[in-house]
Amino acid sequence: MDPALDRSYRALNGYFDRIFVLTLRRSTERHATIERSLAGLRYELVYGQDKADLDLADLEARGVYDDRAARRAHRYGRGVTLGHIACVLSHARIWRRMLDEGLERVLVFEDDAEPIPEAIALAPAVLEQLPPTFEFVYLGYKGRETVTPRRRLDQAAYVALGALRLIRWSAREALNLLPRPYSENLRRAGRHDHTHAYALTRSAARKLLASQQPVVLNVDTGIGRLILRGALEAYVTEPKLFRQRGDSSYILEGPSAVRR
Repeated sequence: MDPALDRSYRALNGYFDRIFVLTLRRSTERHATIERSLAGLRYELVYGQDKADLDLADLEARGVYDDRAARRAHRYGRGVTLGHIACVLSHARIWRRMLDEGLERVLVFEDDAEPIPEAIALAPAVLEQLPPTFEFVYLGYKGRETVTPRRRLDQAAYVALGALRLIRWSAREALNLLPRPYSENLRRAGRHDHTHAYALTRSAARKLLASQQPVVLNVDTGIGRLILRGALEAYVTEPKLFRQRGDSSYILEGPSAVRR
């Protein structure tokens, strides 16, 4: 193993109480790939909720999903797809285990995560820079990686519209859209997409579970809503340490799905 990768994986093993990799039981070809890309990490596979085993009407009848509340919560008034509900339920299994087993800090990967060779050596520095009060940190993400003048102009417009209640974001939420400086290798999180590599604490797991009972948003947006509202002390690594391998998501839609 590359010495830098070995040091980084040893640091991650030592910092977190547990490392989980979220996958589906039938995704056996991905399990072999995970063994290669995450070799050196002490991780446990967690089998997520397969969309194929769900029925939307049944989920609504049992109160697992609330379509009316979902449409009210979504920025554009949309409901949550069955695949995204399965994704939320899959991540929620890990959040619930944290509470049930008394775990304080956990690292979570989806089964398409892999380290970025030119960045992963920074993992020990990232861990040293995390404040003891952190609740959530993206080690991989997409969206708003850089803060450009155009994005600042958009943000200012959202703040004004939010103050007038002309959009679903409040002015406060719009102010938190973009990442903000914190340390050399960390920024305070804004609104980001993807959950292929993140870490969270017990307090974050409790908040995330409460916010998705019933399910009202996809997992990315649900996490983002808490961040925008200032309910999570959240960070993003700079640079990203993990990326997604390929463009398909078994958790969301099955073998032929394309991640959006």
